[in-house]
Amino acid sequence: MADRKRMSIGAVTPPMVGSRSSATTEREAGIAEVFGKACEEKAKAMYVTSITDRDLQGRPSFTEKDRVVLAPPECNEQEMEDWVRQSVGYGCRKGLKPESPNQDSFSMVMVENDFAMYGVYDGHGPAGHDCSDLSLRKLCSAFLNDPDRERDPGAVLTKVFLDTQEILMKQGTFETSGTTCTIVYHDKKLDKLTIAHVGDSRSVLGKKKDEMSPWESLELTTDHKPDLPKEKQRIENANPPGRVVFDGYYNHRVFAMNGMYPGLNMSRALGDVIAHKEAGLSAEPDICVIDLKAEREKYAKLMLLVCTDGVWEFILSQEAINMVQKFPDCQQAVDRLMKESWDRWMKDSDNEITDDITAVLVHL
Repeated sequence: MADRKRMSIGAVTPPMVGSRSSATTEREAGIAEVFGKACEEKAKAMYVTSITDRDLQGRPSFTEKDRVVLAPPECNEQEMEDWVRQSVGYGCRKGLKPESPNQDSFSMVMVENDFAMYGVYDGHGPAGHDCSDLSLRKLCSAFLNDPDRERDPGAVLTKVFLDTQEILMKQGTFETSGTTCTIVYHDKKLDKLTIAHVGDSRSVLGKKKDEMSPWESLELTTDHKPDLPKEKQRIENANPPGRVVFDGYYNHRVFAMNGMYPGLNMSRALGDVIAHKEAGLSAEPDICVIDLKAEREKYAKLMLLVCTDGVWEFILSQEAINMVQKFPDCQQAVDRLMKESWDRWMKDSDNEITDDITAVLVHL
């Protein structure tokens, strides 16, 4: 399958629940303190996170990715999952690409009356699945356990994005592989959203004033594309500088000054070590803050969509909001959105290719 993010030269089945592994242990370590506090306050809590499919490229297309579901020891896991499903729907489906595993990842943490955190990651390159999974684990653990998370989540998110990039650069396996990342942190005590993102995994707020009014959409993230004036200027003034070149088809891409590489169609990402070192790529996220209290004064209903570009490639933000609002059940809405995304990819590609598709829907 051609990688739309990178240019070189020249029947749904239930997901498997992760067994104990080093990756699972790291996830548990990242959530232990959060669960401990929830238990003290007798609050419901749950952590859902994807894990790399055991069968890698052998996983059938449009099949859910494997995941780990964690709940505090005192809580019934099924009851916690039912509680989450009352307001959240989510899915991570493999695209039509027999030679590659699902490179998308997602994470979700919810603690009753305290906070929620939603994340989607879209890997690219030969080790993109490993990059999205490792980024998820490192970023979530660092953010959840930072003592300043509640005081200044935007600053902490910026820090952990950059720290995660430093970790990825030392791995030796992500020279030409990377991942997008979009995190939405909902402080329920302040009723405030903080969004951090690199790449083109978009977050959208849906808003409805009253029963007679149409749904409105507000994009909370701007896709990090190289031809955006701010991004192009940053790339061309980096040290060393990179270049932004139109590929003659659909995308502007990032290249090193003296070579036809890496050819990324995004200006910010995690991983992609060569692009960071030689072509002006950045891992610093843009931060957006939304005061939901102010929004609730004007709007009776609010919803949040966080999706990889497996959704956004052929579906506009407003269209997606219009689509999912028709379903009272969040999971049914997400399933419909993913199926529509799949169908449009198949139609556009003459049934030859679809990207991985990840979507999280939250009724706020």
